[in-house]
Amino acid sequence: MIDLYLSALTEADMAAALLAAGVINDEGLPVEGVNLDHIGPFRRFERPTWADEPILVDYPGWHTNLRGVFTDEQLAALEPISIKPAIPYRVWS
Repeated sequence: MIDLYLSALTEADMAAALLAAGVINDEGLPVEGVNLDHIGPFRRFERPTWADEPILVDYPGWHTNLRGVFTDEQLAALEPISIKPAIPYRVWS
């Protein structure tokens, strides 16, 4: 299993990228072997150091997490929207 963290400008951009990569079908549902978690835009409190007061940070754009078994072609198609967050907003358990 591979976990992917993805970010696109809009929900429509994300859907187009996922469809082009073959990880969702025409109805927007994940294909067999893929789990999908749409997060969308979000905000959270962050604290640069424990001595600092927390600040509210906005993460605009559309965020989606995927978990599954992917082909090399799918991974290559998703590479332009793949991100590597230091601390993911949500993770698979």
